[in-house]
Amino acid sequence: MESYEALLARAHEKLPPVRTGGERFQVPEPDVMTDGKNTVIRNFQEICSVLRRDPAHVIGYLAKEFGCPGVLDLPRGVLKSRLTKEQIAGRIRDYTVKYVICSECKRPDTHLQKEGRFMLLVCEACGAQRPVTVRKVVTPEKPKTPVVVGEVYRLTIEDVGRRGDGVAKKEGFVIFVTGANQRGTTVNAKVTKVLGNNAYAVVEP
Repeated sequence: MESYEALLARAHEKLPPVRTGGERFQVPEPDVMTDGKNTVIRNFQEICSVLRRDPAHVIGYLAKEFGCPGVLDLPRGVLKSRLTKEQIAGRIRDYTVKYVICSECKRPDTHLQKEGRFMLLVCEACGAQRPVTVRKVVTPEKPKTPVVVGEVYRLTIEDVGRRGDGVAKKEGFVIFVTGANQRGTTVNAKVTKVLGNNAYAVVEP
């Protein structure tokens, strides 16, 4: 029978590695740029690597906190709102306190673990556990269009564009129809392209 010391040594070997060398835990400052109405965190993946957290979880938290859609474009993270570097840095600090730092020993050596309906923050250093709430990723919904590429629709030409294409509408959606240049005529049109609020089609026999 193995001695207590041997059993203890074997148990220690199976424990996950933790940072115990006294190194300072420091989350990188967000590298932020504005792109139109969007805010881009250029070093987002690096931040998540230091936090040891899934980028989808982090962007979901930020999106929820700022009340805007969040999108992953790794190594970048994108928030669909104009935000300052200070605002983002503050929310990342809040995330770190809630989802990374152990509330007992204050170490960052933790991981998230699902237990039934709950998510726990488990400390790999002291073994403490506490429940946390997981944020879902918020992604912008693509606008629905009344036409689909490759489908044929019965359309009435309401006007003629400057290039000679017929202009029709379906549920308010503008469709330019090549080969139809007479107002008031009804044609079968096959949609070839959908761009933004417009679509393009060609007359089908």
